[in-house]
Amino acid sequence: MAARGRACKSDRVARNGTRRGPAPLRTGEENLHGIELEVVEKRVKRLNLRVYPPDGRVRLTVPLGTPRAVIRAMVAERAGWIRAHQRRLRALPQPTATLYVSGETHFVDGRPRSLRLQVGPRRAVQLDGDHLRLLVTPQCDRAARGALLEGWYRQRLQAALPDLVAVWTGAMALPTPEYRVKRMKTRWGSCNPRARRIWLNLALAQRRPELLEYVVVHELAHLRVADHGPDFKALMSRHLPRWQELDRELDEWPIWARTPAGYD
Repeated sequence: MAARGRACKSDRVARNGTRRGPAPLRTGEENLHGIELEVVEKRVKRLNLRVYPPDGRVRLTVPLGTPRAVIRAMVAERAGWIRAHQRRLRALPQPTATLYVSGETHFVDGRPRSLRLQVGPRRAVQLDGDHLRLLVTPQCDRAARGALLEGWYRQRLQAALPDLVAVWTGAMALPTPEYRVKRMKTRWGSCNPRARRIWLNLALAQRRPELLEYVVVHELAHLRVADHGPDFKALMSRHLPRWQELDRELDEWPIWARTPAGYD
């Protein structure tokens, strides 16, 4: 499941091109119609336009040898779309540095917790009411403190998933897929129907449990319907009537932001 605060992809324009290859062959920065963008020529068959969070960086991937006139026309046609997405992304909460020091706010299950850093003989994370205690040894630098807290979030998310997946595979009459957790920059979840595997974003451990449930249902639904068309929407509405409201809530607090919009 891609977040709307993700890299936003335009409609793909079919072209005859050479065989797809993994590496770009030519890259350049251009200003077209007042829009700064990176143009990448590589062995692809279609033009692919993306606007990346958090600052609205634009990248256009084109087949090798695409005429400049075609590129200019593509940008002109999509200029309004590009600017609209740039405005939306820039209005969202922006990334801030995480220091893992006392007094810093960290979210657990959608609730803010004040971090309390304690230096001693062992390493652990403890949830104590509205406080999140980070027990570290004197050797723990910022990276080590971050890895410790990330591991704790991962354990919580992995502990919540078996029951959640079991409930919804039962409700949707699906065999249990493989499911894993990883940190993702632009997606809340992803699904590989062929491998019958779903991935959940580690950042969901910071969001409300209802949002984790929504992403699980969303990815399980893709085991039946690959796209986001009418059949997918009908399936989601049948099983989780509030899914669009939950989707909007995820958009309001993008993956890369440490705190939600308006949080002091």
